[in-house]
Amino acid sequence: NRNSLVKIADGIKSISAGRYHTLVLKSDNSLWACGLNDYGQLCDGTNISRNTLVKIADGIKAISTGGYYTLVLKSDNSLWACGRNDYGQLGDGTTTNRSTLVNIVDGIKSISAGYYFTLVLKSDNSLWACGRNRYGQFGDGTTTDRNSLVKITDGIKAISAGTSHTMVLKTDNSLWACGFNSYGQLGDGSTTDRNTLVSVFLP
Repeated sequence: NRNSLVKIADGIKSISAGRYHTLVLKSDNSLWACGLNDYGQLCDGTNISRNTLVKIADGIKAISTGGYYTLVLKSDNSLWACGRNDYGQLGDGTTTNRSTLVNIVDGIKSISAGYYFTLVLKSDNSLWACGRNRYGQFGDGTTTDRNSLVKITDGIKAISAGTSHTMVLKTDNSLWACGFNSYGQLGDGSTTDRNTLVSVFLP
């Protein structure tokens, strides 16, 4: 353990911290990872945990860590994933863990990994989701888990997945939310879970 900052690497563009693993995107668009790897979340083809950064892939433009799994967006706008998949959070149509990156879908603009669920924003501004949906965090009107991406709605320009809730910004700059809400994290004035997107703020 460290109680002061220690230097790890130079030339870094983006970072994402998961449950017990770390993703680093270097300025040359290479992906590096370290930490716990019990479910293959480091994407290096093993289940061996690493205490130094290991190179995973080139041609990456965005990264997001979930609870024991990894999402990456490649420079060609294709979505890839690896790691824990017991709720279908990788979106590959299975519940099989993956220790190497698998291609999920093309035409992606933005990604966000929650604890056990995934949000994807496609290039046409449509919102899609997969994985655990116990609290209605997909916003599709159900609490049914999905192992493939399902379309939620159109007209979205930004997404963010929490542990078990979802926040989305629509193209009209209105804020909407759904999912677990016991602490009022949806911001809708209640502590009621929502399985459909509710309006939180209108510009």
